[in-house]
Amino acid sequence: MKYLALLVCSFLISALPEATLAQLPSPPPSAANSSQEPVTPEAVEQAGEVLLRFLDSAEGRKALNDYLQNSGATDEPTAQTAPAADGQTASAAPEAKADADAAAVAETEAVSQTFAVRLGQYTRVVADDFGLIIERVRASLRGIALLATGELQIRWDRVSEAFLSLATVLLSATVISWLGRWLVAKVYDRLDVKARYGGWTTRTGILIFTSVLDGLAVLLGWGGGYVVALASFGGLETGVTLLESLALNAFLFSGLALVALRFVFEPGRPALRLLPFDDWAAGYWTRWLGFVFVLLIYGIMLGVPLANQTVSFVFGNAVRFLVVLCAAATIAVLIVRNKKRVEDGIRTYAENLSGDLGKKSMTLLARTWHIIAFFYVLMTFLIWLFRPYDATQIIVRSTGLSVLTIMASVLASLMMTRAIVRGIRLPDSLRESLPALQGRLNAFVPRILKIFRFAVGVLTVLLLLDIWHIASFTTWARSPQGADVIGRYGSAVMVLLFAFGIWIAVMSWVDLRLRSRSGYVVTARVRTLFQLFRNAFTVVIIVMASLLALSEIGINIGPLIAGAGVVGLAISFGAQTLVKDIITGAFIQIENAINEGDVVTVAGTTGVVERLTVRSVRIRDLDGTAHIVPFSSVDMVSNFMRDFSYHVAVIGVSYSTDIAKAKGAMVEAFNRLRNSDLGPKILDDFEMHGVTMFGDSAINIRARIKTLPGEQWGVGRAFNEYVKQVFDEEGIEIPFPQVTYHAAPPPAMAGRPSKKTESVDADPEGASPTQAGSDGPAEDR
Repeated sequence: MKYLALLVCSFLISALPEATLAQLPSPPPSAANSSQEPVTPEAVEQAGEVLLRFLDSAEGRKALNDYLQNSGATDEPTAQTAPAADGQTASAAPEAKADADAAAVAETEAVSQTFAVRLGQYTRVVADDFGLIIERVRASLRGIALLATGELQIRWDRVSEAFLSLATVLLSATVISWLGRWLVAKVYDRLDVKARYGGWTTRTGILIFTSVLDGLAVLLGWGGGYVVALASFGGLETGVTLLESLALNAFLFSGLALVALRFVFEPGRPALRLLPFDDWAAGYWTRWLGFVFVLLIYGIMLGVPLANQTVSFVFGNAVRFLVVLCAAATIAVLIVRNKKRVEDGIRTYAENLSGDLGKKSMTLLARTWHIIAFFYVLMTFLIWLFRPYDATQIIVRSTGLSVLTIMASVLASLMMTRAIVRGIRLPDSLRESLPALQGRLNAFVPRILKIFRFAVGVLTVLLLLDIWHIASFTTWARSPQGADVIGRYGSAVMVLLFAFGIWIAVMSWVDLRLRSRSGYVVTARVRTLFQLFRNAFTVVIIVMASLLALSEIGINIGPLIAGAGVVGLAISFGAQTLVKDIITGAFIQIENAINEGDVVTVAGTTGVVERLTVRSVRIRDLDGTAHIVPFSSVDMVSNFMRDFSYHVAVIGVSYSTDIAKAKGAMVEAFNRLRNSDLGPKILDDFEMHGVTMFGDSAINIRARIKTLPGEQWGVGRAFNEYVKQVFDEEGIEIPFPQVTYHAAPPPAMAGRPSKKTESVDADPEGASPTQAGSDGPAEDR
C-alpha cells in the first residue's frame, strides 16, 4: 500500500501541470509526521521505476487512469459529509473568533510596549528567513551529496539510449532550421538594401517580416525534428518519447528566444537595428543573453527530466538548482562588468531627448539600472528556490510579459521621440496644396506626443508592478470604479483629440480657400474675412472642447456656463471700450472698409494693414513702426486701395517757359512711361488739367494718371524721371529756389571825399589843373 501511494504521488508530480501543483494545499508538518511513515530515498527511487514502467506501456497507463477515476469516486461521500461537520461547529465559531481577537489585541499591546522588543522581533524574522534560505539551498543540493556518497546511482544504459535519440532529434531539427534560414538569406540581403535607403517605417516593417521568417525557420526545424523522431525510433506505433518531445520543445522555445534577441539587437544587420546599439554591443548582448536563455530552457525543460529518469528525482532537483544558480551568476557578472558601459549609453541617449522629464527619467535609470537588474535576478532566484515546481510558469510568464511590455513601451517611445525631434513630414503634393498644414501640425503634435509618451511611461510602470504582483493595476482597471475612471478620462481625451482634428480640418480648408490658383483669385476682402473666421472658430472650438472634456470627466458644467454668462454681462458693463471695439470692428468689416494688405490712414496713422482682429488693426508705417489701433479710436478710415488710384503730378516751370511746350513735354513723358514695363498698370489716358497756380518763382502745371490700386506711387516716381529727361532734352527750366548776393561798399569808404592829384609841372599848353586831373586820379604812391 505504501508503494502504491508513492506511485500515485510520483505520477501526480510528473503529470500535472506546474500551475496545478502550485495551487495544491500542503498538509501541516505535524499531521504529516503523525499519519505517514518517513519516505526514504530508496522508496522514492523504486516508485519512480514503477512509474516509468507504467508509462512505457499502454496497458499500464490505462490501468493507472482507471485507478485514479475510482479513487476520485470514493472521495465523493467524504465531500458530501463535510457540510454536516461544518454545521456542528458553526455555533462555536463566534465564541472562538471573539477569544482569538481578544488574545491578538493583548499580544499586540504587549509586543508594542518597547522598541527593543519590536527590533528583536524583526531581527528574528530576518534570521529565520535567512536560515530558511540556507535550508532550502541545502535541500536542493542533497541529490549531489547522495550521488557522491553512492546512495544514488547513474543508470548508464538509459543515459546512452537517451543520448542517442536526443542527439539525433536535436541535430536534425538544427540542420533543418539552418537550411530554412539559408534559403531566405538572399531575401535578407535584398531587404537590407531597402532598409538602408528606406525610412523608419520601412525598416520596422522589414524587421518584423525577417523576424517572422526566422520564427518560421525555427518552426520548420521543430516539425522536422518530430518527423525524424517518428521515422527513426519506433515509427507511428510507439510515437515520440517523452524526452524527445521535451527536447524538441526546448529547441522551439530557445529558438524563438534567440529570434526575439535578434529582433531587439540585430547583430548582423545594423540597417534594421531600432535601438541605439553599436555592432560590438549588439553582438555582445546577443551572445551572452542567448547563452543564458539556452542554458535555462535546455537545463529546465530537458536537463531536469533527463536527470529524473537516469538518476533520481532528488538529483533532478539539484540539477534545477545548479542551472538556475549558473544563469543567475552569469547575469550578475554581466551586470557588474557592464555597469559603466550601460550607464554611459543611457546618459548619451538621454542627451538626445528633447524634454526635460525624459532626460531626468533616463538619467535616473542610468544611475539605478544595475540595482533594478540585481533585484530582478535575486527575486527570480528566490522564486526558483522556494517554488521550484511552478517557478518556470511564474518567471517565464512574468519575464515574458515584462519584456513584451518594455519592448512595446520602448518602441512606442522611440516612434514618438522621432516624431517629436524630426517633426511631421507631409507628402510634397499635400505640402504644395496646403503649405501651412505641416507647420501647424509641428506646432501642436510634438507637444501632444510628449504627453502621450509620459502616459506610456506611467502605464508601463503600472503594468510591470502588476505583472510582478506588487500592485494590482489590471484588477483595479477591471473593477467598476477603475473602468469608470478610465472611461471618463479616456472619453475626455477622445473629445480633445476629436476637437483638434476638427480644428486642423477647418484650418486646412481655410488655407485652401486662401490659396490662389488658376481661375480663382483671392481678394483682400476674402482674406480678411477668413482670417477673422479663423480666429473666431479657434475661440469657439477651444471653449466647446474644454466644456465637453470637463463634462466627460464628471464636472458639472452648468454652473460654469451660468458663471460665464454673469462674468460676460459684468465685462460688458465694465469694459464698454472693449465692446465698442468689437462692434465698430464688426461694422468696419461688414462695410469692407479695411482689408489686410491695404494702405490706409486710421487715427492719423498711415501704413500697410498687417493684421485685423475683432477689436484692433495693426498697421506698419513707412519707417517700419508697427501701430496697433483699437477700433474704438477710429472715426474715419482713408483707404488708398479701393478700385483704382490716381497719381497727381504738379510740375513747376519758370515764368519764361512756353506753357504749350511744357504741356507737350509732359505728354511725351507719359507716352514713354506707358511704353515701359509699368504700362499695364496704367488704366486711362493722360489727364492734363493745365496751369493751376502762379507761384513765387514758378508756374504750376497739374496732370493726373489713373492706375491700379496701390500702384500710384510707383507710377508717379517713374513719371517724374521721364519728365526730367524730356525737360532736359527740350531745354525747359525747372525753377528752384536760389539766392543772389549784392556786395555793398563799406560805410567808411562811402563818406570819405576822393583825392585829386595836382600836377607839379605846368602844362605847356596852359591847361588848368582841373582839366588835367579830370582823366582820373593819379596813382597813389
